[in-house]
Amino acid sequence: MVRLDQMCNLIPSCFFSETLTEKAKWEGKLKDASASRKRERRTHWTYRYAICSELTQICNYTLGLSHFGDSETYMTNIFLPETTMPKAKNAIREGHDNFFTPLRLLFASLVVFGHTFAIALRDSAAEPHVLFHYTFSYLAVNLFFIASGFLVTKSMVFRGDTPSFISARALRIFPALIVHVLFVMLVIGPLGTNLALFEFFSDPSWYLQPLMVLTFFETNMVMPGMFQTNGEDLGSAPLWTLRFEVIAYIATLLVFSLGLLRKKWMVLLQFVVPSIFWITGQHFGIFENLPATIENLARFGIAYGLGATIYAYRDRVSFSWIALITVAVGSYMMRGTPVLEVMMNLLLAWFIFRVAYLRLPKFNWMQRIPDLSYGIYIYHWCIIQILFYWMPNLGVIELFVLTFPITLVLAAMSWYIVEKPALNSKTRFANWMRNIGIKRPVSNQELLLD
Repeated sequence: MVRLDQMCNLIPSCFFSETLTEKAKWEGKLKDASASRKRERRTHWTYRYAICSELTQICNYTLGLSHFGDSETYMTNIFLPETTMPKAKNAIREGHDNFFTPLRLLFASLVVFGHTFAIALRDSAAEPHVLFHYTFSYLAVNLFFIASGFLVTKSMVFRGDTPSFISARALRIFPALIVHVLFVMLVIGPLGTNLALFEFFSDPSWYLQPLMVLTFFETNMVMPGMFQTNGEDLGSAPLWTLRFEVIAYIATLLVFSLGLLRKKWMVLLQFVVPSIFWITGQHFGIFENLPATIENLARFGIAYGLGATIYAYRDRVSFSWIALITVAVGSYMMRGTPVLEVMMNLLLAWFIFRVAYLRLPKFNWMQRIPDLSYGIYIYHWCIIQILFYWMPNLGVIELFVLTFPITLVLAAMSWYIVEKPALNSKTRFANWMRNIGIKRPVSNQELLLD
């Protein structure tokens, strides 16, 4: 965090641009700010400090600490030109200057590629191993959760408001998921079943799908007579991970509500505790006698908690080549032990944040591409299944080449018709929750202190 005195030391003489003048004028504060500037011209330093203090008050008055957090940090991020900030070469930057969107598209594409093997070869274990014993889809889903832990924790800290957070997260998941469930029920199901349509539509396992999927009780979407000649009869297998994504959102809101985001070490525990639980459970065979959900909670808890921890310590972590070599050597030494899961996530995290915060001005256009990753993730399986059902002789590469463009079109339709309009309603939905009595649990709490 850049403190007030540090910001004043960095602030250039031409800082008070016409844009800033308009901001002050908008709140009727220009007169007071100008008077303050005239009174404090005794020295160059005093002049800068006084102006910055005045603008801090304007920021508090205009934007409100409850929404933007620490006003000094907000002013530094918004008003101070980024080129004046002393940043390390691989530092995590504030704002949207990153490549998370194209990275998420890559992660979704890896999931599609991995699942193509399972369906085309009629064997769920046919997906090749690419890092130790990990497959494309396994690694890609963990990459999603690491990025999610970072971005969702950032969202919670930035918003500091329960209705806003719930609105953003709910509208990101459920509108597109509802449409997807209806698409599989009404389009993919009839095309992929060997039953008469009346028999298909009258079966309880068909009309109960929305209830089962949207409550995450059963997300595989197995419907009567569907995909009987395929190796898998699941209508939408990847949806099972959304259950853990929603659990992670609830956990983030819970730790915020309990004041467990006040200290950075509290966030670190979100990574340490599931790591210890995973290592202990695997070493002593505890997971063998428990539902698979418990093991998956530990698996995704490690990834999500790691992302949250990196956000909390973003001003200290380094994604240098030395760090990569250290983690890679540690991973090799820990192969064959439960510790490898933790080391593997550290490797994935290095890749994510090293690439996400590269400075590549020629590729900045990639930061503005639509985020189709969610649509690709939820639609690809049913497209692979229906294509293979009608063309069972397709090989892995052929099936992938046919699947991906169709999935991309459906993902684009989902984004522009469903997801983006839903996300544009975040403020209205948040205001509605406030009107019915859902309030922020803590007022003006300071977060992520050392």
